Amino acid sequence: MLLKFPAFIALIVLLSACASITPQPDQFKVNISAIQMTESTLMEQRFAVKLRIMNRGRDSVSIDGMSFDIELNGKDFASGVSNEKITIEPFSEGVLSVSVTSTIFGILRQLHGLQQNKNQPFNYEISGSIYPANSFLNIPFKEKGEIDFKTPSRQSSKNI
Repeated sequence: MLLKFPAFIALIVLLSACASITPQPDQFKVNISAIQMTESTLMEQRFAVKLRIMNRGRDSVSIDGMSFDIELNGKDFASGVSNEKITIEPFSEGVLSVSVTSTIFGILRQLHGLQQNKNQPFNYEISGSIYPANSFLNIPFKEKGEIDFKTPSRQSSKNI
């Protein structure tokens, strides 16, 4: 009985230490800052995407890689992975350049959706996981946004 109590205390201390290193779900905000088509074939398209990663935490984070998917108007559009390493200081941001791939079917779904919703905003969602260096844990993220392609109408000015 005497040996069980110290083992129990050690287990509690170990579990509380592990809980403190668990990544926070809102620690990172990931936004698309630029997209440029780099290659196009009949069956797939490749894009260079710049992702702005904001670290909302108190600790510097070194990232070994990430994986993500992009949806446009609720439909799968492209997927990407990166093994580019980046360190983001506390309450700071960094930009990561990644390649993403979309198939011809993803492009056709988007063209069909654009024809049906000509005057509607364009919704996007990026979701995936960030993989911190020296950790077996991943940090999931999911961000949504809207792009309005309508140009503001010019009101004619009347001279009196």
